[in-house]
Amino acid sequence: LLLLGGALLCILQGTPAFLPVVWRSPSHGATRYETPLDEHSHALAGGVPASAPAENRPASGCTAVMAGLLLGALATTRAVAARRQGAPAARGARGALVARPAGVRQLRPRDRSDGHGWIKEDPEFTDSDDALVESTTIVELKKRPSGIKRYTHGMDGKGAMVMDMNEKARYPGDPLGQAAVAGVKKGFVVKSVAGQDVRGWDFEDIMDLLEDFVPDPDAASAAAFGNKETRQRKYEKVEFPVAIEYMTLKEGAAKAASPAAAAVPEGAWMPRLSGWSDEDLAAERQRVAALEEPVAGYSGPRYTGASSIDDAWVDKLIALQKSGGLLPKKDAYTMVLDVIALLKKESSLVDVDVKSGQTITVFGDLHGQYFDLCNALRMSGKPSPQSLFLFNGDFVDRGSWSIEVILTLFAFKLQNPGSVFFNRGNHEMLEANVIYGFAGECGSKYDLGIFNLFSESFRNLPLVHLINKEVLVVHAGLPGPRPRVWLPGQTHDPEDAVPVNMRACTLDEIRNVDRYTELTPNSYKTAVDDAPRTEEKWETDTRMIIDFLWADPRGGAGYGPSYRKSRGIFMFGPDVTKQFCDENKIKLVIRSHEVKADGFLYDHQTLMSVFSAPNYLDTGGNKGAFLQLSPTGPGGSMEVKPT
Repeated sequence: LLLLGGALLCILQGTPAFLPVVWRSPSHGATRYETPLDEHSHALAGGVPASAPAENRPASGCTAVMAGLLLGALATTRAVAARRQGAPAARGARGALVARPAGVRQLRPRDRSDGHGWIKEDPEFTDSDDALVESTTIVELKKRPSGIKRYTHGMDGKGAMVMDMNEKARYPGDPLGQAAVAGVKKGFVVKSVAGQDVRGWDFEDIMDLLEDFVPDPDAASAAAFGNKETRQRKYEKVEFPVAIEYMTLKEGAAKAASPAAAAVPEGAWMPRLSGWSDEDLAAERQRVAALEEPVAGYSGPRYTGASSIDDAWVDKLIALQKSGGLLPKKDAYTMVLDVIALLKKESSLVDVDVKSGQTITVFGDLHGQYFDLCNALRMSGKPSPQSLFLFNGDFVDRGSWSIEVILTLFAFKLQNPGSVFFNRGNHEMLEANVIYGFAGECGSKYDLGIFNLFSESFRNLPLVHLINKEVLVVHAGLPGPRPRVWLPGQTHDPEDAVPVNMRACTLDEIRNVDRYTELTPNSYKTAVDDAPRTEEKWETDTRMIIDFLWADPRGGAGYGPSYRKSRGIFMFGPDVTKQFCDENKIKLVIRSHEVKADGFLYDHQTLMSVFSAPNYLDTGGNKGAFLQLSPTGPGGSMEVKPT
């Protein structure tokens, strides 16, 4: 097993990681695109690299060359990165020699067996300039481990700064909380250890002197397989208890590391990493108008504007796609451009008025399962002025017919813009689309330019719909805790909960969310704070978007950590749902996002899930469902009929 594990790790370590990511701008109206790095990747010219989260796995069937480059890297590196960066590791024995390849300094967590080292977010600093020191603090640590999870090094591999630690004791006398209790803080730089001035020392030597880490046999094994030769340590570990003097650097003394650009492989494609202005969209429309007409013999429908779509046109499109045909590329581009124009006029929370004699049908996740969608439409009928439709996110990815699904939905929207509505799901995100197949499908069936345009349409999707002021429809969940503080020791035990908020988020707050953004791997890490503080509006907006796209209900009260990602996403209990509904005068919340055995389920008394992709991934064995709502209850209240 060890030999097999070592072989796999060697394969994983040799794989580069490239992922374009998009960041929300602090200015409310714009989208900012940046280049975060980690220890597994370097910035690409014109692109943004990063590794994919451990819980994200690539979809099969991604045929485009670019998707192979991007997805292969994403699929293989994050699992290793998450394991290594999540917890420090142990050596085989205390005081053992540190092994590493000859001539290669051991400066990254993945190269070390103690979990310390430099990663992408770490700042540049020097520990040898007294003019940069604000103050010093002397602490006494009584025994190892002290609770400091990771030190990083400064420029040229010198010095040691505290980057990650347990920030509170779990119980009186908790050894892993002693550093926090003694007054150690993130950003402290080691000045001396047991009276020995270590400024200007190599990082490895300071770590040998301290030898303070939390044992992790898995990381120790990984380091052993990765290192072939040994380095003779210069210093033996000091005896504990020990006095350590730390420096606090002046503001601005530690600067963000400058990313080193790496060459983009020749011919590699990178997604568009900037938003589309009105001028950009107008120029794109002009370019599309000059595209070639379909090949001779094409007999399917042609799109010449929204007015060209009627019931017969939709039927032809559905039949064409079921037979393996595709709408001409020029027409597909034009449809997406026209849908973007419609979506830009809608708000983050859309009010829907269902009148007497009308119904509204709510579909959950579809995930590119086109033939299942066609089957459901035979039962539900198609949208019309009397039959409103709301598609509740996750239209694409995973299934092999995402193009066919999204173009069918867009045709419905263009035909009946006031009767067809969309919510954004977590799979209407650039990161997910690159990992789970939609980008590759665009490249295979049309070209990768249309993927960039689809991404722009997704950024303009509303987040929430309110039906007759009494039924709220959102893809995933309700707003999270306030203040949004991360509790490192919190478990999934239903009794281990963050209590319900003092007041619920209001509908007006949701209406004012700036939804034009992309979530990145770092968005989730920064979606929680280490201590209560006042958020800026763009931060609050980003955190609410995460909740609307990712949160799940749970049986226990209050808020708890999600299984979906390691940080930043919360599950919410029935008391959270009740408070939100009571204070906003809502009778029912409808959400999707999770597979349900029967296609629908009341998770809470006033919260219902609907999932519309039957036998999900061809292995789920679940039913698919849709909901039909009509104002036929007492006093015209909405009644829900699952199908």
